[in-house]
Order: sequence, then C-alpha cells, then structure tokens
Amino acid sequence: MVSPDKEAFVKVWPRCFLVFLGVVEVIAAIVLIVTEFGNVASNFWTTNVFAGGWCGIIMIAHFFGLFVAACCSPSPPAAFRAVVITIIALVACGVLIGFDAYFIATPSACLLTSSCSTNAVSTSSFSYYFRQSFFLAFNSLSAFSSYTESQAKFLFRTIQLSVGALCFVLCIVYLVIYYVSRGKASDKVSPSTNQPTPYAPPPGARSQQPQYGPRAPQPAPNQATRNQSKRY
Repeated sequence: MVSPDKEAFVKVWPRCFLVFLGVVEVIAAIVLIVTEFGNVASNFWTTNVFAGGWCGIIMIAHFFGLFVAACCSPSPPAAFRAVVITIIALVACGVLIGFDAYFIATPSACLLTSSCSTNAVSTSSFSYYFRQSFFLAFNSLSAFSSYTESQAKFLFRTIQLSVGALCFVLCIVYLVIYYVSRGKASDKVSPSTNQPTPYAPPPGARSQQPQYGPRAPQPAPNQATRNQSKRY
C-alpha cells in the first residue's frame, strides 16, 4: 500500500472519535485493575495470575498511544506506533479473557505455585489476614453484605471478563479505523506530487525522423544526359 501523505492523512483521521475511544479505555483499565485487586483480596492463591493488573497497564499504554496519534502528533508514524501497541493489547486481552473464562468455570483452580492449594486455606499467612480485612470492609456494604469468597471472586471475574471483551473490541475498532483512514489518504495525492514527468525514450530506441510525402521519380542518368543534349 502506498504511504499516505501527512496532510491527506490528517484530513481523514477521526481524532475526536479516537479521544473518545481513549477515554473509554482508561475507564476500562481502571475497572480491570480494581477488579483484579478485589480478586486478589478475596483469595490471593486461587484463580489468580494477576491478569487484570498487567492487562490494565497495557490498556493505559494503549490510551497514551491513541492520545499521541489523535492530539499531540496526528501523523502516519504516530498512528502506526499505536497500531503496534494495539496488537500487544489484543494479545493481552485475549489471554485475560481465556484465563477469566477458565477461572469462572473452575473456581478452585490454583496456578501460582505447587503449594497454593495449601496456602489458600492457611490461617497464619499474611494473605489470610489481608483477606479477612478485605471482607470486613466489603461485607459492610449493604449490596454485598452476604457475599462469600466464591461469590465475590465470581463477581470480580465476571466484570473483568466483560471489560476485557470490551477492550478487545475497542482494539479491533482502532485497527479498522487506521487501515480505512490509511487507504483513503493514499487515494488523495497531494498536488505537489501530481506533476507530470517528462517522457524519456528507453535506451536503444530509434529516434523517429519526420515523415515526408512520396518523392517524385528521378530519371535515369543516361536519359538525363540525352535530354540535355537535345536541341530544339
């Protein structure tokens, strides 16, 4: 595909919509981090790979990429750098969705260490006291006063899975916007680059000589001599 001209690219680049996408992504990233904190606080050892935390950080980085491409430096290179971050975010969101779906289907899954099942039921570790403090505050909220550990984890995982799917869709939307805008900008050639180039004949080609009409027949040499010696 032809590299688009910067001026033509900026004209078709939907900067306001990209800012809107970025704001939605920031909110989604905050939700991912908060739900990951709730999942860790409910039980540090089970159904936990910290996916909401690192996926939320990647989505914040994606927001900065969109912000630069939309506001600070709207240009094809900045938009392409955001594409690279988008691909990384797509992979992160896909992994997050896979882990959350697996953990929802298997609430007792334990992947951190080989002894995490034992640590999960321990009452002498720091994670136990942290969990007790968290549920003391969490159950004080009227809407969650009767929530158990498994119910709290299911709630956080469900929210995280939904937000992760939303982030996945937002990344695909940006890719579509980038390639559509790039195609439109490539079709609009700048006037400075639309000058006709002089034609140069290929090497070895014979130059064309001007063509004239048919020449009159010339008399033979001996006939011309007789005509000149004839007397009238």
